[in-house]
Amino acid sequence: MELLTTFRKKQISDLADYLSSEYSNSGATSLEKIILSENLPVHYDNYEDSFDGMLLYDGQHFHIHINIDKGNRSDSRRGRFTLAHELGHYFIDEHRIGLMRGTLLPHPSQHSVNNDSQIEAEADYFASCLLMPREKFRKQSGHKEFSLGILYNLSNFFQVSLLATVQRFAELGTHEVMVVISEENKVKRYIQSQDFPKWPFKFKVGQILPPTTVAGEFFSKINSKSTDIEDVSPDNWFYPKWRHSNMNMHEQCYYSDSYNYVISIIWFD
Repeated sequence: MELLTTFRKKQISDLADYLSSEYSNSGATSLEKIILSENLPVHYDNYEDSFDGMLLYDGQHFHIHINIDKGNRSDSRRGRFTLAHELGHYFIDEHRIGLMRGTLLPHPSQHSVNNDSQIEAEADYFASCLLMPREKFRKQSGHKEFSLGILYNLSNFFQVSLLATVQRFAELGTHEVMVVISEENKVKRYIQSQDFPKWPFKFKVGQILPPTTVAGEFFSKINSKSTDIEDVSPDNWFYPKWRHSNMNMHEQCYYSDSYNYVISIIWFD
């Protein structure tokens, strides 16, 4: 179920876009400049496996704690997303005021593709918009033949993980695409661009991947990090009904070391 309404997404996106425009140049958003402008202390420390990040209020000041034990360094892409997520809790009024008044308890944030918490989903969306603002992202991704290489280029340009990039592309990209995220051969989440055909799936979230898909076969390959682009039949993933049913569909997979997910990207010419 979608936790964020279209109206709520626009509110968060407008806020993040403003901050990005103020604290970035032609390239990636400078989180360091945002932190300095707010005089906001950020503590990078060892917290074992307890959380990725946490925003705390001590009665007078806010503090952000970032867990380096989970790969959240100041110069890592995972660390940038974690910091942007915690900035979401800080800049979204309802989160910040709730922490100050005690109506919202401090809570550890964990990276997940399936957040079932409203405030975590809002902070994730804020981070995505802050790091990859809409107009700049569309400008960088448009007028090019789609490939995994485009996603790598976007990931490098915005200094975010490939996982965050493919999710943002599915929402804002200039090519119809579907992304299926899986772990241990089971579907964790899927994302479709609005113009991707709305065919019934041959899979369900939480269940095993269809075995004839490139993603399904990927789990049987030892030490494989990515696949080539493969031409596949829509029948492998869907019960196709109309438009595109006779067209070639393409699939390419890669393994995300940072999150231990296999990401399958599906698109048409």
